[in-house]
Order: sequence, then structure tokens, then C-alpha cells
Amino acid sequence: MMTIDVRLRALLLTVFLVLMLAGVVQFWPEQKTMVTEPVTADMPLQPSADDGVLKRHFDRAVTQLRTGHYQQAINGFRAVLEQSPAMPEAHINTGFAHIELEQFEQALQSFQTAIDFRPGQVNAYWGLAVSLEGLCDIPGAMGAMRTYLHLAPADDPYRVKANAALWEWEQMKQAGSQSAHACHLSGKQEEKG
Repeated sequence: MMTIDVRLRALLLTVFLVLMLAGVVQFWPEQKTMVTEPVTADMPLQPSADDGVLKRHFDRAVTQLRTGHYQQAINGFRAVLEQSPAMPEAHINTGFAHIELEQFEQALQSFQTAIDFRPGQVNAYWGLAVSLEGLCDIPGAMGAMRTYLHLAPADDPYRVKANAALWEWEQMKQAGSQSAHACHLSGKQEEKG
């Protein structure tokens, strides 16, 4: 009879701990993190005497992006792009700022422009994938993320997240549903049929 008491107490303690852990996980605050680090500038494709000024403007916009001042960052990168429209890094960072503001269509355009200027720009494909997810285009997001993985170096720290995103999207695709997160953010619903 003593053995039953110990087992019963152990069972009750286990159930209690599992319920406590479930409660903690359910109410754990979501961490909003930047999709990826802003890109630092390679100097513009057309060097000029104004490179120092352009770099200062670019660096200020990167700081605004890193500190969560997304609209100011967009405005700063637009000013940079007026002087150097073929600078992929400015387009990419503009795209990441748009993602943070949940402006996925504008983000998509920024990443596509960066890819047009520099097809091997790895992080542009990451941003493209996140933008497409926000627009509920899961097959497109999967294609962009696969391209990211194909181009990214083996030691890229975002490879694990990229593979996790692909796995999640594949599960959604197999289940025939869209991510509530993706469609909720953009206010779109998947059309059935």
C-alpha cells in the first residue's frame, strides 16, 4: 500500500508540473524580432565624390531600422536611392522595414528590385520569402526560401530558421491550409476551390 501512495503522488506531481509548463508556454510573451539584420552598404555601383555623404545617410537609415523607427528608415533609404538607385542594400533594408510595418506588397517590390540588380544577393531571397508568406503565397515563399538556402553559405546562421520555415510551410501545404499568422497579418484569406 505504501508503493501505491508513492506512485500516486509521483503521478499527481507529474500532472501538476505538465500543467504548469503548459500554462507558462501558453502565456509566454511573443518576442518580436527583426527578420534579419540590416545589410551594411557595399559602396554604390557608381562611385562619386558624394560617397561619404551617401554612406552617412545610409548608415543613419540602418540605425533607424535597427532601433525600430521603420518609417524613418524607409524615408532614409529612399533618399539614398535617389542618389544611388542601383544599390541593392538600400532596397533590401527598405524591404525589411516594410515587413516590420506589415506592408508586404511594398516589401516584395523592394526585394524583387534588389534581386534584379544583384541576383546573388542572398538575404533578398529571405525577405522575398517572408513577404510572400505575408501575402499568403506559400508556394512562392517556399520557392524563395529554397533559393535562399541554395545561395547561402553552409555556416549561415539563418539556415536553421529557413529550414524551419520550409518545414512549417510544407506542413501547411499538406494540410491544405494557410498560416493564420500569414493571412491574418495581411488581412487576406485563402480562396478555396
